[in-house]
Amino acid sequence: MKRFLFFVLVLLLVVPAIVSAAEIKFGLLPRLPEKELIDMFTPLANYLEKETGNKVTLVIPKDFDAYTKQAIAGDFDIGFTNPNIYIMIKKSTPGIEPLAMASEPGTGTKLKGVFIALDDSPIKSIKDLKGKKISFVDQGSAAGYIAQMLELQKVGIKKSDITISFAGKPPKVGEAVRDGKVDAGGMPESVFKRLPFEYMLKVIGTTTALPNWPMHTTKKTDKDIASKVKDAILKLKPRTAAADKALNKANLEGFVPTSDKDFDVMREAATAAGVF
Repeated sequence: MKRFLFFVLVLLLVVPAIVSAAEIKFGLLPRLPEKELIDMFTPLANYLEKETGNKVTLVIPKDFDAYTKQAIAGDFDIGFTNPNIYIMIKKSTPGIEPLAMASEPGTGTKLKGVFIALDDSPIKSIKDLKGKKISFVDQGSAAGYIAQMLELQKVGIKKSDITISFAGKPPKVGEAVRDGKVDAGGMPESVFKRLPFEYMLKVIGTTTALPNWPMHTTKKTDKDIASKVKDAILKLKPRTAAADKALNKANLEGFVPTSDKDFDVMREAATAAGVF
């Protein structure tokens, strides 16, 4: 009886630890409201649970800065973020690696930003933005700030030549332009195309293409977990039935192999924009 009770006690102590260790915390950059992101990425989380055999929990930090800090601290096991946040995390934590790069319908593995203005605005091009009020997403947004700053630099417009504000999330940039709070805005092209009031706005310029979002490890990612997640997401080849089921709601079409060197162009853009 004593042996049996000892065995039960050991199980009570060990099993919770095993369950806890089996959980995969999946961090998402909060570019959209939390409820929307949960709806978009729950199918992918369910797919990863089935493929890896581990429970997958979505982690959504409050903002871009919080995501960066939590990724550096290793508060989640894998993350999905824009290429600029990735290179910032990589700079601080050299050991992290990209597991795969996302591919989106229409744009594939290339990420582009746009400059927008009201449809009847006298602003016709990026060159007309000198002296204007411009809303961007966040200082860490690859296609909603950094890519645009690079384009402004190309036409001779300095940061001091414009009045900058940050809306926090891409749709809010569109709303700021629509409501006349700013003269123009900068946001990811893919999000702009999904705005319900897109018809009220026009694109006055596009940015140089950057690498799309990577799924990445953190400093605390278990090697076995990283391997299983990488194998699972690379099965989601673009435009396949499996990818459609897991990724349609997230507005993705699949994942492709990648490596850190693919993000060197992002580093160049961030350096030119003065944020890297």
